[in-house]
Amino acid sequence: MSKAQRELPILVTGAAGRIGSVGRTVTELLLARGFQVRAQVRVDDERAARLRALGAEVVVGDLLDLMAVHRAIEGCERLCFAMSVAPTYLEAAVNVAVVAKHHGVKAFVNLSQMTVNEMDIFNTTPSPQQKQHWLAEQILSWSGLPVVEVRPTAFMEGLLLQTAKTVSLQDKIMAPFGMGKNSPSLQPMSLG
Repeated sequence: MSKAQRELPILVTGAAGRIGSVGRTVTELLLARGFQVRAQVRVDDERAARLRALGAEVVVGDLLDLMAVHRAIEGCERLCFAMSVAPTYLEAAVNVAVVAKHHGVKAFVNLSQMTVNEMDIFNTTPSPQQKQHWLAEQILSWSGLPVVEVRPTAFMEGLLLQTAKTVSLQDKIMAPFGMGKNSPSLQPMSLG
């Protein structure tokens, strides 16, 4: 990667999330590796201030507002689209895709869901959130953008914090997966 490419910021949406936030974790990891990061947040609060303190360029805006999406993407050739579960997920994904296409984004990482690879035009799911992820992937595919789909099963750092009492009382982790198989993604976590 050229020095000029490394100096262009990488946009990370949903960067201010709470415990287990993929956007926040991606932002921290990129900054730790010396990349310039533009962290998109909806609210300028203490979480945004923490991202600034780490060295991120913070841009405040709602992904449902096209002008806010332009402000976030302009000047970025790469982006990571991560967004919390919301009824407006599909609209936000489409906004980011069309604006990314307009600005000539060269790498678009989309954080989707593991079940999407089991869906097709005849079989989706009763889950509105999973269906929105499947539809977003279809739109991204049609867009012609260079998209990398990331379909994790589960991020465990939030689960571990939520199950700490069970672990201390029973000396085991009781994950909500029943008899199903799971390949968790465990990121280094900070309790501070």
